[in-house]
Amino acid sequence: MADREPVASVAESFMNLQRTVRRSKARLLAAAGNDVESATHLLLHTVEAEGPMRASALAASVHSDLSTVSRQTATLVSRGLLERRADQRDGRACLLAVTDAGRAAIAEHEHGRQAFFDAVLTGWSAEELRQFARQMERFTAAYDHTHTAWMSGRPGRPDSRPGAPAPAAGAHHPADSEEDHTA
Repeated sequence: MADREPVASVAESFMNLQRTVRRSKARLLAAAGNDVESATHLLLHTVEAEGPMRASALAASVHSDLSTVSRQTATLVSRGLLERRADQRDGRACLLAVTDAGRAAIAEHEHGRQAFFDAVLTGWSAEELRQFARQMERFTAAYDHTHTAWMSGRPGRPDSRPGAPAPAAGAHHPADSEEDHTA
């Protein structure tokens, strides 16, 4: 790429966004006290969207390890937001399902998130919001594609220089140090 300055500017803005999101999450968690944290909301949303499932399937769906998901789901069950049901196909196993209280927590979380983004985006025109959403979707898809390729050792960009070495499998990606995997 001939002019790297615009890309460097985007990369710096992205890193700043990640730091800001982490700071915001830390403030929210500190203020929330015993409220369900964002990581457990992801579990609730996933079970609600995909239906009753085993803890192992939930862990795979959210790309987390089973021990972490088991600990988090135990908390959700104790709070009455998830329940364990017998698996009709395998009597030895149980399925996790969202309760009415869990659906209410999801709705409250969604309402709060909508209100937050309404405040963040105050003053933006409908066209600006549409353009931003399209660009964000495009960036996110390209980021995911490139990161997946980078981690598997393939060149991540269609315009990679022929003969340029691909990153080693498992190599550290520059953005990984700033990624937040709890969202």
